[in-house]
Amino acid sequence: MSAFKDMVAADMDAVFLNLDEFADEHDLNGTVCACIVESPSKRERFQQGKDYEGYEVVHGATVTVHAKKSDVGEVPAEGERFDLDGEIHYVASCVEHMGMLSIELRANIAG
Repeated sequence: MSAFKDMVAADMDAVFLNLDEFADEHDLNGTVCACIVESPSKRERFQQGKDYEGYEVVHGATVTVHAKKSDVGEVPAEGERFDLDGEIHYVASCVEHMGMLSIELRANIAG
């Protein structure tokens, strides 16, 4: 590994997933771990071209989870069920970068 990648790996828990700073503990498919859960506003999703309306009589919720790959285990596939804090979501996309996963999740909520 390069010196930069070594520094990023060392900083993963101390900085990015620090429970006193950015991260919180969440249940990801039955595994409680430190991660960051983002829930962009409707306006932010629209501006990014990622607005999600769900289906008729159902509205959608979108969240992005940032977690260590080693905590999540297998990289989730698009369309796969993914439980976040006991709520059912489905994977819209998952990107891995330097040991971190950014998982975009969608849930249909009856309204």
